[in-house]
Amino acid sequence: MAALPPRKNPTPTKISRQHLSPLQILLQMGFPKHRAEKALSATGHRGVQLASDWLLAHVNDACLDLDTPREYVVYLCPTGLLHEQVQSFWIESLQKCGWNGAHNLVPHITLCSFFKSNDENCELLVSALKEVVHSIMTALPSSLTLDKYISPNYMGLFLNDHQADILKKLAVTYVKEVAHLFEAGCYDKVEVMAACLPWCTGTTHAEQHCTAGEAATKALHLTLAYQFSPSQFSRLEKLVDIVDPQAPAAWEVRLYSRDTRILGNEVHKVLYSHVPRNPDELELLIGDFVYVNGDSLASSPDGWVEGTSWLTGSAGFLPISYIERTAESDAWTLHKAIPVIGNTVIEGLDTLSLPRRPPISLSLLNLLENSEGSRRSTEVLSESSSVDRLHSRQASLDAMQAQPLPQHDVLEVLYAKVKKPKKEGPLYKFPIDGPRKIIVARHGERVDFTFGDWIRFCFDEAGNYQRRDLNMPETLPHRKGAPHSFYKDCPLTNIGLLQATLVGQAMKASRTEVHHVFCSPSLRCVQTCTNILKGLGIAEHMPLNIEPGLFEWLAWYHDGMPVWMTLDELIEAGFNINKSYDPLIRKEEVKEPHESCEQYYGRNAYVTQSIINTTQAQGGTVLLVGHAATLDTCTRQLVGGAPRSAHEMTNIIKKVPYCSFAFASQENSGSWTLIEPPFPPVTHSANMRYDWKILVP
Repeated sequence: MAALPPRKNPTPTKISRQHLSPLQILLQMGFPKHRAEKALSATGHRGVQLASDWLLAHVNDACLDLDTPREYVVYLCPTGLLHEQVQSFWIESLQKCGWNGAHNLVPHITLCSFFKSNDENCELLVSALKEVVHSIMTALPSSLTLDKYISPNYMGLFLNDHQADILKKLAVTYVKEVAHLFEAGCYDKVEVMAACLPWCTGTTHAEQHCTAGEAATKALHLTLAYQFSPSQFSRLEKLVDIVDPQAPAAWEVRLYSRDTRILGNEVHKVLYSHVPRNPDELELLIGDFVYVNGDSLASSPDGWVEGTSWLTGSAGFLPISYIERTAESDAWTLHKAIPVIGNTVIEGLDTLSLPRRPPISLSLLNLLENSEGSRRSTEVLSESSSVDRLHSRQASLDAMQAQPLPQHDVLEVLYAKVKKPKKEGPLYKFPIDGPRKIIVARHGERVDFTFGDWIRFCFDEAGNYQRRDLNMPETLPHRKGAPHSFYKDCPLTNIGLLQATLVGQAMKASRTEVHHVFCSPSLRCVQTCTNILKGLGIAEHMPLNIEPGLFEWLAWYHDGMPVWMTLDELIEAGFNINKSYDPLIRKEEVKEPHESCEQYYGRNAYVTQSIINTTQAQGGTVLLVGHAATLDTCTRQLVGGAPRSAHEMTNIIKKVPYCSFAFASQENSGSWTLIEPPFPPVTHSANMRYDWKILVP
């Protein structure tokens, strides 16, 4: 066969999609270059899917097409026991003394103050940081020595001069490497470099928040408290004892960035979802943050304030009672965290020392999870396959998700052998005839979402409670660690108790019987369950089975799990609790803060299916009382659906108000289906707090 002649104009080889950069893929998808670069930098260059989700979420962002560079900062951040102690100090100081400037940021030592750089430079900034850290790694000490410093207007931990000089060298080297990328404006590069090094200038951000004197501007330091009222000094001074400067710690160099719209505003987290009723209102989604002006917040005449959503970039008016101030750094993006001191550093510096999570679906809510906040310590996802091996249950969960319903043998691998709950006493004669049903209910209105930082205003220094509103509980149950233990495990409002009672009364009126009761360990769920049974008229005869497996998504508790009331404490408080019930998932197992959304669905599906199996002989209707997502997570796989993505789940949550309920019924074929509840829902409108002073002339 004759040889093929060479072609004069060969067609260029088509680049394989797997070799395209995320930017190239986004451009092929039709996104403009400036938008694609903005999305990648805002999401920390964590993939095409996340960036495209960000772009779709920001379609109504008025700043989407503006040439506004992000601001970057380099911190040295502690992990380990020292970090935990600083966080504990901040929580107590916030509750007892109110907000001060330190609460606004992640625990850190500033290496390089904020500088602006365009979106196309984002990856260059990360690469430069990796190279600089690698070049100076051998000169870094094995640990850091910190000394406590207290003055009338500043409290912090200061690094000794020798170690500080080494870290300053790291910062100076990095600033020199990226100086040509700075958005310098009218300054030359040297002046911009000086402004980024907090010990080189008297006008830096660091000096603005560190007023302990000249030494504070020249020494590297970790701030504990500043910008506090002089009247709080003595109380803060006592609380500082929580922090041991010599506590074991590992340290990481981190590169963060922020949207410049944060400047001049406060960052508030969304406590309660809100669907706009007027065109100028802002939709609120639980898990989102909003930027609001502090002065406008304080002077609002009607309980509404204008804000901008971190999640969507949209602006509009929102109810003040639906948000609560949080650290500004909660709304930052973490681009890189490199372990440098006290860590086992893996070659290449790509392995992060922050806690790991298994791979998760890339959806818009993952953006919420992956943008690190000071109180959540959320990690950057590593591309390393070793992530999978750090979670022993991941493979089993993946196998379970391939089935239409949870399979018994797979679930036993996940959460140990199924344990049968105790029968519920003589109220009913078992077995119960008729089709089996499951009722899943959300708890009632909670105090913290209604009143915000209620603990600080309702408890005195001795820990005595006084209600400040008629919708607050008249008394609170005694529990260990109070009042701080109420911080993540709050009670219901009086409206919440009424909501639950109304649901129980509606069940009774519709002749809906309940034969088995299982409840999340959260106090608000225990109260809701109890009042539902009171409305049914069976509370005294129907003990509650406390099931930790019904607790909500653990990914929302990166800063630590609640300390629930013990069974003895609940019984002492007057609740009818079944002490002999052996939980399907023990409370010690409910502690993994990196639980994926799929794992959450799997956990609740396991609990639901196991309860069905272990009560099969008795028959009858099961009542499960949990949280907003519980209505879906406990029924989704039961009726043959696949676990939802995190984004899909949150869309469900915002449509599930307090004391909502779901009904599922088993058909003759053995399959389950969702059915219309036999009674109507309970609805009420938001009621702003009344201030009698409006009547004063």
